[in-house]
Amino acid sequence: MTTAEAILIRYFKFLEAKGKTFNIILGFAWTALFGALDIYSPGDASFSFLYLFPIAFVTWFGGKRAGFVISLVCAALWSIDNLPDSHIVSAWNIMSTFAIFCAVSVMISKIHKLLKRERRLSRRDPLTGVMNIRAFSEIVEYEILRLNRDGSPFSIAYLDLDNFKTVNDNYGHKKGDELLKAVVTDLAGNLRQTDVIARVGGDEFAIFLPGTYNNEVQVVMEKIRKQLQELMESLQKNVTFSMGVISCDHSDADFDEIISIADSLMYEVKRAGKNNIRYSTLPASE
Repeated sequence: MTTAEAILIRYFKFLEAKGKTFNIILGFAWTALFGALDIYSPGDASFSFLYLFPIAFVTWFGGKRAGFVISLVCAALWSIDNLPDSHIVSAWNIMSTFAIFCAVSVMISKIHKLLKRERRLSRRDPLTGVMNIRAFSEIVEYEILRLNRDGSPFSIAYLDLDNFKTVNDNYGHKKGDELLKAVVTDLAGNLRQTDVIARVGGDEFAIFLPGTYNNEVQVVMEKIRKQLQELMESLQKNVTFSMGVISCDHSDADFDEIISIADSLMYEVKRAGKNNIRYSTLPASE
């Protein structure tokens, strides 16, 4: 990423943080500036293209409806000093200019919606709606920085559905997908709002639990495993859960290392007979 791109991204984040009302007001201020420039400039000079900037800006940050309103204002300002004597021609020019401005607003609105949708899909698992591994890693890496700053501990659980393949084989992939969504719903109902669930594989999930360490996380995870087991019994599915949980309370944590340890703990459970939880803490650096 170039320096210019980084500055532009930071500027857009700043404007988004300011909110819709601020950006609409700013867009109208730009419109007034360009309108004055258009009206008081020499007769042969044309500044109509400048109106496209506030239209695009307001539509991007304020939505299509705000874009239509500012398109009307821009068309009115443009018409003050750019109309012939004929009323018919004047009416046509105003309407066609307004239509062009509205078309720009519609296109900007569609582009914005597509980008937001693409951004959302790039961070979410399409089946269950929880975070994917990319978004999950960003959350954890941010919390590692927070751990470096104020020492706030956290834990990560890595869980796998035992015998999930038999569900797909015996009942079909549709039933398997429904089971995965039911697991996510059950997890979400038994976790705090600050906890984060991610799907990291076909039937593997990770849970980020901020502000928890070894003793606290054991209480939470035992409750979760019990609730999940009750869910499987109610659904009459022969599925159990193998989990590995790693806790971190010092600043030499690393995301890849944490996930690798949690994954290894989970596989230790599987090799030992499945349907259990194994806990550990991140080893201190030497």
